[in-house]
Amino acid sequence: MNLAWQSEAAEVVPSISTSAQTRIDLKSKIDQQMDALKIAIEEAGLAQEDFLQIKADPPGNTLTEQAIYLTSARGLLQRKVAIILQIVGQASTLMTQLLALHKEINEAVISIKEIANSRPTVTPPVECPPGIEFKGESIWETGTVQAVTDGDTVEVKTCRGVLEVRQIGIQATETTKPDHISQCGADEATTFMRKLLPIGSEVQLRASNYASSNNYEEVARPFRTIYAKDSEGKFTIDVQAKLLIAGLSLWFPNSTNEYFHNFEYLSLLNSAAEAKVGFWSKTLCPNDLTPLDAIEVWMNSDSPLSNENPFGEYALLHNKTDKEIDISNWSIRDTSLELRDEKFAFAVGTKIGAGQVLTIYLGTPILNYPLSTGEISFGLISPILQNPTLNSDKFTGDGIYLISPRTIKGGGNIRAWIHRPCIPNECVAPEWLVKNPDGSARAIPLPQTLSMVLNPAKYARKVPDLAGLSAEQVTGALAALDLVAQIVDQSPNSGKATRMVRDLSPKTGTNLPAGAQVKVYVGVSDA
Repeated sequence: MNLAWQSEAAEVVPSISTSAQTRIDLKSKIDQQMDALKIAIEEAGLAQEDFLQIKADPPGNTLTEQAIYLTSARGLLQRKVAIILQIVGQASTLMTQLLALHKEINEAVISIKEIANSRPTVTPPVECPPGIEFKGESIWETGTVQAVTDGDTVEVKTCRGVLEVRQIGIQATETTKPDHISQCGADEATTFMRKLLPIGSEVQLRASNYASSNNYEEVARPFRTIYAKDSEGKFTIDVQAKLLIAGLSLWFPNSTNEYFHNFEYLSLLNSAAEAKVGFWSKTLCPNDLTPLDAIEVWMNSDSPLSNENPFGEYALLHNKTDKEIDISNWSIRDTSLELRDEKFAFAVGTKIGAGQVLTIYLGTPILNYPLSTGEISFGLISPILQNPTLNSDKFTGDGIYLISPRTIKGGGNIRAWIHRPCIPNECVAPEWLVKNPDGSARAIPLPQTLSMVLNPAKYARKVPDLAGLSAEQVTGALAALDLVAQIVDQSPNSGKATRMVRDLSPKTGTNLPAGAQVKVYVGVSDA
């Protein structure tokens, strides 16, 4: 029966379909402009370097010749900058068109809803078949690829509409965003995915739970594993597995309901790491002058403190070499985006001495337990690392990755990493965790401050209340606690009068390791 509301809606639907295709075309053009902009910026950077070099030391035997070289270099730089401005202008125009198109689509959708609301009450046909259980998951949708957004997100046209699918079990590095340049491996992963899933190719979407989703910018994206067709037309190609085998994805286990592939995908990642491909080659992105294989990492993702206090989550970086390593602007990240490398870059001047260890606490320091030498804190107030499990089918965990600095010219490689749990066996603690570089046993296990928090009676020395004591008494009282007194006399010209305690640094109640120094400010009593 051809009802009036159906005819009205039918007139609007083709315009939405046309607009959707136009949107895909515009997004493709914008991506091309961004690629061109990246190249133009790199070329302009090289032109600027040439110009500055010629300006500082112009070639030529005469001033006239030098002026010619300088003018030529300046002209080249100006042309490169003009190209950048042109590309930016073109991209801006395309973005304006895309925004206008989004508005047009939204208005059309509202129109259809208004028309549909006026329809008579009828029982519509089932739009999609029910999910089919298949090899531990369920097949919820099939469809065709509309676009590959990046290495772990794909737009698929299905019977439920176009879905922005966030793939289960993997985490590609991030492509260019307003707040950061493309991370190492992001472009390679996107290119790999686009070759594996060309626009129009058929895919099958599976998940354990139909409602599983991954939220990004307040949009709930369906969580699915994507399967592509093999040469016989069967959906047997696990797209996520292919990316892991190529070494272009991190492991991203799910602990709630989509844990079916957790163990399998970590095994694939470990195989890729053993084969030293992709990220695990440590040289995926060129122009990286940072040390290679000089640092190893250890992590604890399961906080031993009450209420999962994030101070108990930490990473240790061990300098294996006999030379100091400057890790200014290096960073660490975990599997998720909560500990993203750009947000947690090490401050300029951060160094690890030969054979030494840098401790990185993810949480805020504990009251009255100041950080020791060689320790830093990220100051998080909530735990973010996923606890490892070996004794359940969920098989969850997390990873820590040490990343060299990223610039528009390259770098940003993963230089060291560790996953918890380790397979097939649990991780074996390295010797440098319990011994000093000279082979002697550590007085306090690493990480030092956390060890004092967990066992203050054994490792910590609480600074006592020294009020009313003389300088001589202070020295003895602190020596009895294996603490060293540094007396600071604030009244040096008062003859032989007895000096009494006025202040302490650190304050009374502070826990310190044996041998630590307490600065004691003394002076003649005012009485």
